[in-house]
Amino acid sequence: MRVTSRILTGLVALAGVFVPQALADRYADYWKPENMAKLMCASVHIGYLPNVDNCTAAYQETVIEKSAPGTYFCCNNFSNASSGYIGVQELRHKRKDGSPIRVVIFSIWDASDTGDNPHAAPEHKRAKLVQRGENVRTERFGGEGTGGKSMRVFDWKEGDVIRTLVIEKPDGEHFRQLAGYLMNPETGAWELLSCWRVQAIRRGLGRCCGFVEDFQRNVESKNYERRATFGPAFRWDGQKWHPATEFRFTKDGNPNNNINCRFNPERGYFSLATGGNIAMKPDFKVFETKPLPVKPTAQEPGEGVMKLINAPKLDIIEYEGMGAEIK
Repeated sequence: MRVTSRILTGLVALAGVFVPQALADRYADYWKPENMAKLMCASVHIGYLPNVDNCTAAYQETVIEKSAPGTYFCCNNFSNASSGYIGVQELRHKRKDGSPIRVVIFSIWDASDTGDNPHAAPEHKRAKLVQRGENVRTERFGGEGTGGKSMRVFDWKEGDVIRTLVIEKPDGEHFRQLAGYLMNPETGAWELLSCWRVQAIRRGLGRCCGFVEDFQRNVESKNYERRATFGPAFRWDGQKWHPATEFRFTKDGNPNNNINCRFNPERGYFSLATGGNIAMKPDFKVFETKPLPVKPTAQEPGEGVMKLINAPKLDIIEYEGMGAEIK
């Protein structure tokens, strides 16, 4: 499902292997507001402001406070000439021992919307895999537009600081590379998820936001709270970093209003929540924009990030198969 400013919510596009195909049609009755209200939590978004349309790198920190099966915590959804998102997810099913399966994800949409058939896009309009990281699974997707997706097991826990990075680099006339990275919390090193080459006349990642989404969608899932705090968020324009100092709270067309956006004083940024017994906060209403009540003290991304930004574009590697199995 696509919503205002091409915010891409609905994990159908990213993880169609986990969602029944009948749910993948973004124009089906399934997406009518009255049906969404019965099945799922509302999707909630937080926009990172002010906009830096010409940014070529975006760094985010996200802390998951409460999760549930079938939840996507998008750290950064960017939208310009082409779109993509990076974040973490708790899958709908569990391991045999009952433990949750948690992953990190990065996806890039094709240069033009050709419907929901991943094989319909012309070759020159498709997002093409350049490289993928170790133990990463990659493939094309459909069901919410089309493009390329990547996924890797990542056993994040509530309370962890999750650090993600997206970098754009030119790759020939009217083409660019888009690479997604995750910081390994054990080593402190940035690890590549995947890099894609996509047609794009305009440069820049464009508008950026985070969101929380329920993709379990089984009626019961709307009864479970999901919450995460988003920030700091920095965008690089080629010369300097721009921190997000204002945040816009929005939601999708689901009429459920057990949602809120509130200030998290421990982190110094706003948190998003949906589902369960959550109540709307009168001091931050949906579709409002607010500055941070306290001046942020977060430091700009360091040397490791700048090395990735300044490194040459990646060379294409030919792979056999899709990569590691998610289980």
